[in-house]
Amino acid sequence: MLQSKSIAIVHSLSVAALLTLAPATAFGLSKMASNLLCADVPAPTGDAESAKRDLAEADATFAARGDAAKALIGIESYEKVLAADPNNTVVRIKLARLYYLVADGYHRLAGESKEPAMIAGFERGMAHAAAALAVTSPVLKRKICTGAPMAEVVAALDDRAVEPIYWFCTHMGKYGLSKDLLEVLSNKDLIFAVMSKLLALKPDYFHFAPDRYLAGYYTKVPFPEGDLARSFSHFSASIKGAPTYLPTYNLMAEMYVVRAANKVDVRSKMCAIGTKKIADDAPTPAVHPCRTLFESLLATVRAAKGDAIADMVPEMAVEKRKAEALLKDVDTFFPAP
Repeated sequence: MLQSKSIAIVHSLSVAALLTLAPATAFGLSKMASNLLCADVPAPTGDAESAKRDLAEADATFAARGDAAKALIGIESYEKVLAADPNNTVVRIKLARLYYLVADGYHRLAGESKEPAMIAGFERGMAHAAAALAVTSPVLKRKICTGAPMAEVVAALDDRAVEPIYWFCTHMGKYGLSKDLLEVLSNKDLIFAVMSKLLALKPDYFHFAPDRYLAGYYTKVPFPEGDLARSFSHFSASIKGAPTYLPTYNLMAEMYVVRAANKVDVRSKMCAIGTKKIADDAPTPAVHPCRTLFESLLATVRAAKGDAIADMVPEMAVEKRKAEALLKDVDTFFPAP
């Protein structure tokens, strides 16, 4: 199971390995991130008239992305459009979304055989988001790529950068969990600064994504234990802000609850870190509070209306499948005492 593999990767890393990281800029940009963020947008090579036809086909398949085969056709069609119109940021962001749906949805659910394709999808998603950022926010790109002080980088991040930088960080996070967590950890300063600015600038973007991202971030950082109290707070804020957005429930179950189970006192009434001192004579419940939360979060996903967010029906269908897969492993995550 890929999720279990991600946990194994986290625990196999040593502090010594982290200390050997060689940042490419003053604030610690990895070589991979630098190559993607600092690359030039390619010159147009395709035919403009053909690109118009490809765009119509791509938009139609994007609308039908609930079918995995059509999602893949959409990716191919949008890639053709960009050959003729490489500065089209709308297409770049749609491609980032499609690559995410296919990689984190269809490929992940297909199992180990699709793992290479899944990882490649996250890489392509990063590349398209980075190219979009170069077009929408050239000043921000220059600040990042020249190793400007973090305060200058954050100051250059405005509304135009929100979509591309979010999708870049999102693909990077999934790439890290699937293949190379060091990639995320070596860029953690930039990621934290960017997401904190997004939280201040546009907290409700993509269904309260900044809180959701920081919630996942704090399950890993500070490495290796994370800051689960902050993770819980950010997950709760994201769910409160966008209660119909199902991925947040799955992510909280998978990323927060599973890790918190080893740190929360079993006698606690909540699967939350440090919320209340437990009395010495408090009874031990029959079910661990974190298992209760795990099952409750996933039950919410199962019971939710798949069309509650009209333009996210395919993504919500995938999340329902993810919830079912996680529930099948509940006894693995929470074995009987």
